[in-house]
Amino acid sequence: MSRRIVFTKRIQLLGLLSVPSGMPLGFVFNALQFFLVDLGVSRRSIGLLSGVSVPWTLKFLWAPLVDRYALAWPGRRRSWVVITQLLLALVFGALAALAWKALADRRAGLPVGDAALWVGLLALAVAFLAATQDIAYDAYSVEYVRPEEHAAVAGTKAIYYRLGMLLAGAVAVSLSDWLGWPLVFLLTGAAFLAFIALTLASPEPDRPAPAPRSLGAAVTEPFRLFFRREDAVPLALFLVFYKLGDNMAGTMVNPFLKDLCFGNAEAGAAVKTVGTLATIGGTVLATGLTSRLGLGRALWIFGVAQAGANLFYAAAAVSRAVPLEVTACAGLPALSAATRGWTYVGIAAEYGAQGMASTAQAALLLRVCDRRHSATQFALLTSLFGLGRWAAGLPSGYLVEALGYPLFFVTCATAVALPGFLFLGRVAPLGQRDVASAPADVS
Repeated sequence: MSRRIVFTKRIQLLGLLSVPSGMPLGFVFNALQFFLVDLGVSRRSIGLLSGVSVPWTLKFLWAPLVDRYALAWPGRRRSWVVITQLLLALVFGALAALAWKALADRRAGLPVGDAALWVGLLALAVAFLAATQDIAYDAYSVEYVRPEEHAAVAGTKAIYYRLGMLLAGAVAVSLSDWLGWPLVFLLTGAAFLAFIALTLASPEPDRPAPAPRSLGAAVTEPFRLFFRREDAVPLALFLVFYKLGDNMAGTMVNPFLKDLCFGNAEAGAAVKTVGTLATIGGTVLATGLTSRLGLGRALWIFGVAQAGANLFYAAAAVSRAVPLEVTACAGLPALSAATRGWTYVGIAAEYGAQGMASTAQAALLLRVCDRRHSATQFALLTSLFGLGRWAAGLPSGYLVEALGYPLFFVTCATAVALPGFLFLGRVAPLGQRDVASAPADVS
């Protein structure tokens, strides 16, 4: 990878556009969970409400509409990005109003009623708009990037995407103790408005792909071309299962921090500082190592690290020799240095390994995606690992209550992670330098 390419204005601008793409995911899988705990929602319900991420799994269903239709200004892809960013700002404004009312009722001892349901519906709207933004932005990226920039782009986008996740996730959580959730959600909405200006300032691709000739072609061609690959089915299953264990564990990390008796400010700051540094370090390391190791070996090594990182959370749970329940924190002893140490190591390991595995996975997607149908085909491929993320979250709260935190995290690192490696063995056999088969000839 050339540093000259990474730090060009072209690549840095494309990377910055990943920030609003990552923000909704940080909200759904981080800030939303802390907010629900503060509303008094149970772990089971929090696990079930992670299902609002389903639009990221199903976005291939409406991706052909994004591929076929668009406004003339400011461009075929960027017009969709601007529309979704504007609507995201409005939804977060509505969420701020709801948070103000529900939290005021809770402080006054009044029932919060259907607040969790309405929060879930607004979170679902965030996920739908974010998935649509991703369809357009990913298609823009595929068309925008030149062949010699692929290696640099995967790592750069991953870093900025994670920064976006942290901004609307860990940073929002940390600020919630100081500013309150309503103002935090208002500021998140304002950030989307600010990124509209950046989107409008971004240039069109050198050679933008033409729109499909019909809606029918936009629907069928991307799927036909992908499934002409000899390894299409193993590749599809690999994308579903590669992050299954990590996603299942990740759904319960934030409730786990609360049950350990971390305050919002410290938990958010830990993820913001330790998580940010670990993510950047892991992504930079992976960007350099992937080209040296080969993509196949990198997927194996980074995948093992990703799964194993959850064992540190199990150690943190064991070190806290008291009942792990947020409602009992007032009567429990303070956190020990050992518990804090294992937790911080777990956060660093989780975010660093995620950065590494996500970088390799992003490089794989750029390699196999056909730019002529980039919106729908990229949506299809990212929907596949979105499916794993969605399915992993649904039973997570039940498993924590059935197994306890230590065994839950061990199970995520072993049995739940295993299927991903079985399918990786079909895509890139263990020890093989690169992905088993090159992209199909679709010319």
